[in-house]
Amino acid sequence: AGLMDVVSLDRALSGLDVESGKELKKKEQQSTLETNLKRYQTQHAPEISALIRLARFGSPYQYRQPHRADRALRLLWTANVAMRLILSKLTFGLIQPPCIILSQDENLTFRQVMRRADRTTLLLKVMVLGWVVFWAKRRFGLDLVGALMKAI
Repeated sequence: AGLMDVVSLDRALSGLDVESGKELKKKEQQSTLETNLKRYQTQHAPEISALIRLARFGSPYQYRQPHRADRALRLLWTANVAMRLILSKLTFGLIQPPCIILSQDENLTFRQVMRRADRTTLLLKVMVLGWVVFWAKRRFGLDLVGALMKAI
């Protein structure tokens, strides 16, 4: 990550696109240090945000924590990673592997890694919500979808 920051900064100072390294259009290409640094900040800020999110959610319990709650949360995090990995294998990649595994792919940016992890989380939430609605309808005869549509 640190090396990519240096490469991106070098690209920006050279008047190239920060992410791709390609030449900018003539009207976007300005050679002043101030404009190049501003372009670096605006183009690279989403990548830095994604890297911070990856550090927070990708492997938050990589070091042993002394508190009991942290030990329990580490167990839940490990179960989450294992579940996503198994689901990824069972669905032949339809459900993406955990972000800590995706981050090891050198062809993906941190934004792409976190976008894929967010999509998987959304898919899992929709599946659980669908299961709850189905279960409520079978168990109690509730029409939660109809009630939601009337409320809207």
